[in-house]
Amino acid sequence: MFYWIFLIVGGITLLSADTTLEVTKNVGTPAKFVIEDGSISGGEDAQKFHKMLSADMKVVSLFDVDETYTAQNYESMQPSLLHKDAAYILRYQLIADGSGGIKANIKLLQNNVTLFTKSYLLKQSEMGVFLAHSIAYDINAKMGGAPLEWMKRKVLLVRLTGAKHSDIIVADYTLSYQKVILSGGLYGFVKWANREQSDFYYTSLNDSRPTIYKANLVSGNKSPIISSDGMAVCSDVSENGTKLLLTLAPSGQPDIYWYDTSTKEKKRLTEYSGIDVNGQFMGNDTMAFVSDRFGKPNIFSMKIGNSAISQLVFEGKNNSTFSAYRNLLVYKTRDEQGFDLHLISLNSNGTRVLTSSGNNDTPRFSYDGEAILHIKQESSRSSLGIIRLGLNKSFSFPLHVGKIQSIDW
Repeated sequence: MFYWIFLIVGGITLLSADTTLEVTKNVGTPAKFVIEDGSISGGEDAQKFHKMLSADMKVVSLFDVDETYTAQNYESMQPSLLHKDAAYILRYQLIADGSGGIKANIKLLQNNVTLFTKSYLLKQSEMGVFLAHSIAYDINAKMGGAPLEWMKRKVLLVRLTGAKHSDIIVADYTLSYQKVILSGGLYGFVKWANREQSDFYYTSLNDSRPTIYKANLVSGNKSPIISSDGMAVCSDVSENGTKLLLTLAPSGQPDIYWYDTSTKEKKRLTEYSGIDVNGQFMGNDTMAFVSDRFGKPNIFSMKIGNSAISQLVFEGKNNSTFSAYRNLLVYKTRDEQGFDLHLISLNSNGTRVLTSSGNNDTPRFSYDGEAILHIKQESSRSSLGIIRLGLNKSFSFPLHVGKIQSIDW
């Protein structure tokens, strides 16, 4: 069984997944896949769940997903008449537990044979989209799809809603679930503090100086970590959560600092009269960062504790945000259309363009390197984008209120 328990305060929004498929590379003809509602009561909630699960299965990308809603008795081995030509049938049954939670039963059918069954228990019904994510994850694993661990993770984001107002929100990757966990001021630059996603760092601009705080997602307890004139950002956290890379500007110009969360020791890593920001770990003893030391923002690397600098990117203009995974680097660069994301291997000279429309920013690799999360801005619409590298597919999920400033997952 799969459990999700959240005890955080703030506003909750639960929407049906709003998916836009942007880039598709077809290999062969995928089998037709349908989803049927086997819930006894049916109704609006069951139909909304059908839409969210359909969106997830489109992202899974193993099948030709027919999104037409229909109901069918859960115990039946036969498809509904509307779906009689489907190769695979995923049927679900939602049962309210009487205390605000949901029990869900699912089964995957092929040619009147049950391939897979599982039961789930969701403690809070408003988080039903995470139940859909977990089901899609399990079906993908059963069918031998590429890793999808990122699908079940929570996304942390800052939503700008006014000149001096922003909210910190925890959401799912489709933005169907959104819960405000901090509001009433100006916040920015969020970062998960650990892989378990129990704590996070953020920058508050409500104090006399920009201040980095650490907060607990469940209790809401928060404590200041460090303040700095001009700028204070936690840009990366080591794998074990004990080391941070910070951007601070105590003398006006931003530099990158190493910070030990146990000893509170701080060490300055860069010393440059211009801009050095956005440090990210690349292994235990190396970091990459953005600097304008050659006139325009670009991406460099250095051994921690060594002043020697190496340039990593030699193409593009205004390469100001990036993410690294092993020998891969995805970065934002300006072109004729706006800002696009490019992917390079540090072991070769090839470059792959990942986006083709809008302004794309703040890429974040998943932990397994299978996908990239990023911010997409088109006209007045702000969205979360997902790029599945191995499948050459991209999806976007719009934020209907405000503008996304910062993300992490």
